[in-house]
Formats: sequence, structure tokens, C-alpha cells
Amino acid sequence: MIIEEETQKRVEELVAKRVEEQLAKRKDEIDAEVMKRVEEAKRVMEKQMVEEFEKRQQEQLEEQQMKEVKYFNIILCLEAQVLD
Repeated sequence: MIIEEETQKRVEELVAKRVEEQLAKRKDEIDAEVMKRVEEAKRVMEKQMVEEFEKRQQEQLEEQQMKEVKYFNIILCLEAQVLD
């Protein structure tokens, strides 16, 4: 009976140790996967931010060009009125 109990105890200890090792191994894999996904999300966000910045910059440039054309047309009209 003592041998069976001792054997059972050793088996339980070995199983517990194996489970702990597998959990530790899996934790490292999970941590690596999480870091991989975080880095990918950062790359996507950075790309989106750059695209949004470039879009706004282009819009501002176009707006500025439209203002310049408008002012130029006003100046031409005023010059035409002065010459008349």
C-alpha cells in the first residue's frame, strides 16, 4: 500500500511539473504573439497617421492655392476697373 501511495505521489508531482513547464512554455509563446500583434498594430496606426497627415497637408495646400487664385482674380478685376 505504501508503494502505491508513493508511486501515486511521484506521478502527481511529475504531472504537476510537466503541466507547469507546458504553461510556462505556452506563456512565452502567447507573450511573443501578443508582442507581434502589438507591433503590427503600431505599424498600421503609424501608416494611417502619416496618410492622414499627408492628406490634410495636401488639402491645406490646395486651399492656399485657391485663395491665391481668388486674390489674383480680385487684383485683376480691380486693375481692370482702374484702367476703365
